Amino acid sequence: MKSSTLLGLFLCIAFAAVPALSQEVPVGTVRTHIEGIAIPPIPNAPFTAKVAVTYNKPLIGGGMVSKKYYTQVARDSQGRVRRERRQFVAADSSAEPPLRTFTILDPVAGTRTTCTKAWLTCATSAFDASRALNDIAAERGNASAENLGQRTIEGLPVTGTRQTVSNVAGPRGSSRLVVSETEAWYSSDLSINLSVTRTDPQSGVVTLNVTDVVQGEPDSRWFSIPSEYTIKAGKAE
Repeated sequence: MKSSTLLGLFLCIAFAAVPALSQEVPVGTVRTHIEGIAIPPIPNAPFTAKVAVTYNKPLIGGGMVSKKYYTQVARDSQGRVRRERRQFVAADSSAEPPLRTFTILDPVAGTRTTCTKAWLTCATSAFDASRALNDIAAERGNASAENLGQRTIEGLPVTGTRQTVSNVAGPRGSSRLVVSETEAWYSSDLSINLSVTRTDPQSGVVTLNVTDVVQGEPDSRWFSIPSEYTIKAGKAE
């Protein structure tokens, strides 16, 4: 498997557990695909938190534009995971990042429910938690990274790693070596990364920081569907 593929899989579980946000971007910018913090649906490690995301993306003509958003996440003692997808706002904006969707993964019931804010509809599909966990465990076992030691984030001990990947980019005859880097700080208490920084000369710098961590059982309302939403068969809008 190519090293660039391993890099993405090392930090991410299956798409079912790690929603990604593909943004429509203005002309002159680089279109990108941002992976969120992986939250495995494991039992007996409940918490709630906020994930703050900043993105400094290069303009093709030069310069940089900065954007941000946040998501709220939760996992209960059964391993159910709730997380959101929100839209970027300008880095200097005080506006609330608009909610796009929220997803509830239920490893006990074997379901994934995705609700879309714009349509106030939800759709439920099958979710195989064991397969997702086995896949990521196998991929992480094959990946290698530089050890950055230990530190403390949100009162929790974390271990840092850095992965560097080199790829050839550009058309044949004018290609160049592009070196991208991912730094992650992993909490064994929560089995998630509490900080991830991805640096790429083409797509820019993405920073994800988990904040406001509260360990313990979340309110059950985190995993319920609001009354204004309608559950439909099939894929959500």
